[in-house]
Amino acid sequence: MDNLIIEAADCGAVKGRSFEKFGAIFDVRKLGERQARAVGRKAGNYITVQTNDKADEERAVKYAFSALTKRNKRVLVVGMGNGDVAADALGKKVVEYLKKMGTGDKISVFAPDVGALTNLDSVRLVKAVAQEFSPDYVIAVDALATAKPERLGSCFQFTDSSLSPGGGVGKGGYMDSAVLKTRFIAVGVPFIISACDLCGYSADGHYVPYNVDETADRCAKVIAKAVLSRFSRNKSAPRA
Repeated sequence: MDNLIIEAADCGAVKGRSFEKFGAIFDVRKLGERQARAVGRKAGNYITVQTNDKADEERAVKYAFSALTKRNKRVLVVGMGNGDVAADALGKKVVEYLKKMGTGDKISVFAPDVGALTNLDSVRLVKAVAQEFSPDYVIAVDALATAKPERLGSCFQFTDSSLSPGGGVGKGGYMDSAVLKTRFIAVGVPFIISACDLCGYSADGHYVPYNVDETADRCAKVIAKAVLSRFSRNKSAPRA
């Protein structure tokens, strides 16, 4: 679980532009090497989509994908995280929805699970699968962390830079285009917040929303539908 770039960039080191589309607020930032170092990230494009009850989440998420990818490409969708933990199950839920809906001939899916369960490094597993199937894009989906309660379960972040599985809680290595030898996109939604950020004073631990399972399920379905709409040739794929 990494942290949202929009919060790391609030220090003013990285300028961006914001606009509204499909009822959602888009925050777009491009980090060069210097700006990336200033906020502890890797260089690349970052798109944050803040949604609400009136936003068309599926269209907003598809629009964000369209800014970072090309159509008619082969993609490998990787569901990161631990599917047995509600706050960390987003990636696995996306993979499950894609299997249920039918992926066509352009989309493959893979859920490596976390190293604590498999005793295998998830980044190395994804690299091995990507090298075997040679997709045009690897799209890694993972749960994120946030410093603001209002963003829990309502903020989608996209980047072509990197993903650090477990980064939000101090664990994990980097996954990016250089490591995977193909174009890389990371997609995440925050479902966890530190006790310190939630309470406003020094405290230990992390918290998740009471309805995290339902919220993660909704977000996973939105991401899966957007992936299908963007990349699949199967126009008649069933809707979940």
